[in-house]
Amino acid sequence: MRLELKLAGYDVNFVSVNKNDAASSQQKLLDRCKFTLLQDLTTVDVWSLQNGNKDDMYIYGTDGTLADYLPNGGERSTNLSTTDGYNAVKGALLDVLNSP
Repeated sequence: MRLELKLAGYDVNFVSVNKNDAASSQQKLLDRCKFTLLQDLTTVDVWSLQNGNKDDMYIYGTDGTLADYLPNGGERSTNLSTTDGYNAVKGALLDVLNSP
């Protein structure tokens, strides 16, 4: 999706935050993903700070503020393996990118 958006003229960065108790599984993510993976720590606990759950997605605007939140299992699918999920995430990104 990042390349697709880039070819359409959008500069988008994707980052994943691995759960603080899942450091042992981070290689599985690195093997599947081409974007930055950050490892959460119990001393930071980013997931709790944002009330996050596995596969939730947060979209930040160019000003660094949270522009949209897509919880896993919410009204909009976040399953990128499905057409509906892919289109929902891409649409949410485009909405943020095209907002004033």
